[in-house]
Amino acid sequence: MKFQSAYREIVSRINLEYVLLLVMLASSAYMIWESYNFSISAAATFPRLTAGFVLIGTVLLLFRPYLPEPLYSFVAESADLIDVDDQQMGGDESNDVEQEEDEIERSDESNEVSTVGRPIHDAVFTSGAALGYGVLAYAMGIMWASPVFVLMYGIWFKLSWQTILLLIVLSLAVCFGFYEALNLRVDVGNIVFTEGVF
Repeated sequence: MKFQSAYREIVSRINLEYVLLLVMLASSAYMIWESYNFSISAAATFPRLTAGFVLIGTVLLLFRPYLPEPLYSFVAESADLIDVDDQQMGGDESNDVEQEEDEIERSDESNEVSTVGRPIHDAVFTSGAALGYGVLAYAMGIMWASPVFVLMYGIWFKLSWQTILLLIVLSLAVCFGFYEALNLRVDVGNIVFTEGVF
């Protein structure tokens, strides 16, 4: 239990949301920078657009306390598609009591270290897994790093083996689609499979 108490102390001092946002910011900036090394300029459009949207969204979330009111409302407040007042729907005090009980249950769950009973927060794992995926994709190619990432992510969140295998096949199919349709060498790594597999 010493590890969990020390871990909780560290996590209470660090805002995990900002850590995740900084990882996303660094990843998207690297994607934009690396897209200028593509030999086919048309193939760089999709990564640039995707990384650009992630970069802009991340910057907005990082600096949301300093944004002017209309932009702050757009970035920080949750978007409810249907905003219904309880009084309009004939809600009574029993609904209010149930909502308060749900909020108490959710706050108790948020005090847990992980939603699946792991020793570290899920956000820390997700950040580390995303960083590891980037390093592994650089080393051995996106096509081969994707199944490893899906496997680790599925095991962490205790998905069924059927779901994990389906997601691995899907990740390979998406990578193969990029390889075939856009002629992107996603099977090439910089350390392993330097000549590619196909």
